[in-house]
Formats: sequence, C-alpha cells, structure tokens
Amino acid sequence: MPISKIIYTISILILFCVTSFTAEGELVGYWSFDIEDGPTDLTGNGHDGIIHGKLQVVEGKVGDALEFNGSTDYVAIPDHKAISELDALSMSAWIQPKKLGAWVAVLEKGIHQNWSYGFFIEPDGTLSFEVSTGPANNLVCCVGNVALKIDQWYHIFGSYDGKSVKAYVDGKLEGEMAGNGAVHITEGLPFTIGSRNGQNFFAGVVDEVAFWNEAISVEESMNPLSIKPRGKLTTTWGKIKERH
Repeated sequence: MPISKIIYTISILILFCVTSFTAEGELVGYWSFDIEDGPTDLTGNGHDGIIHGKLQVVEGKVGDALEFNGSTDYVAIPDHKAISELDALSMSAWIQPKKLGAWVAVLEKGIHQNWSYGFFIEPDGTLSFEVSTGPANNLVCCVGNVALKIDQWYHIFGSYDGKSVKAYVDGKLEGEMAGNGAVHITEGLPFTIGSRNGQNFFAGVVDEVAFWNEAISVEESMNPLSIKPRGKLTTTWGKIKERH
C-alpha cells in the first residue's frame, strides 16, 4: 500500500476516535494515585491535588492507591471553573472503607451550607451522592440501599444531567431523585478527596478518582480512560493509556 494511503487511513482513524470520545463527555480530572503519579491529574488539565496529612500508598484496585487515616488525611484539588461552573457532572472512584459508623465525606466540593456535590457515607454505612443546586443546601440527594462493609472494594458512581441525580454502587443503580438547575458554584473552595474540606474525614482506601463535566453512563465510568480529554494530543493520551 502506498505510504500516502497509509497516512490517510491513520489520519481518518485518529479523527474518528477523537470525535467518538469527545461526543460522550469530557474527562476533566483523573487521579490514579499510583505511586509514580501521586495526586497528579493525569488528563493534563492541571487539576493536580495537594496532600494534607501523611497519606499511605497501598495496593489499590488498579495499581496503587491512597489510604486515608480518618482524622487528618485528605487531598485538595484547587478550585477551577471546570469543576465548579457546571450544568451537569459525573464522578467515580473505587473505595475500600476501613471504618464505618459516622457521617463522612468521601469526595466533596465545598463546605457545610456552601457546597456543590459529593459522595458521603451515612452513619448506617450506606452511600449517598448529593448535588446542590442553590445556596443553603438546596440539595438533590440519593441514598442507596447498599450497606458498605469494611475492607471490601466498591465502585461508586454518581451523575447529574440537570434533571435527575443518580447513584450507583458496583454498576447497579441504588438511588435516583429528580432535580433541576445548574450546580451551585462554590467559588474558591477546593474539591476534596477523603474529607469535607478538612472535616468529616473518611477512613479507608481511595483509588481511580475521575470527574466529568457531563452526565455519562455508569458503564463508561468503569474505565475512565475510555473517554479522551478534549483538546489534548493523542500522543499524550497514549502515554496515559500505556500504564493501564
């Protein structure tokens, strides 16, 4: 086959892949927590985390993960309009609780009475996914029926499309509630992993945290790297995929 034909074919395939990926939703933040990456955002969008406390690197669901002690440890992702000014969103992670019995924040943006979205574990061990569409906790809240167990891995996923909030555990829909409006903007407040901005700490292991600025399906969330960050070179994306 002539070299010009090969180049043309490859170009078409690349264009098709990029178009297909970006049509589904934009992955704006992805933190693998592998030891070589730490809290770096692997999408290249620059949403790198800041570690608070003395987090331990442990074996994760995929590669390495971070273990949070439940009292001082958390990761803070600085505020940015890509994770704050939202009409819709999706987020996912693998978690392994080490302690239950109190209300804790696993992932959250904001603080009490001024927050945007988050995953929480209730005192009875059930998982909730909540989205605020206004000030003073104007929330849409989904509380699932799965009672989490200590030392067991769970894939958690939540989405908001402007019409309803959905919460999934291990790929199964566990809660849904109608809602409307844009996500409440918490300007200046970080997106925190392992706490509510330095309060209500989660004790356990967190791995493969991913955030999208659109409502995607739970099936897509199982493999964050299947959705390409917009505006990034395919070579950069290839380097990320090599690790998995």
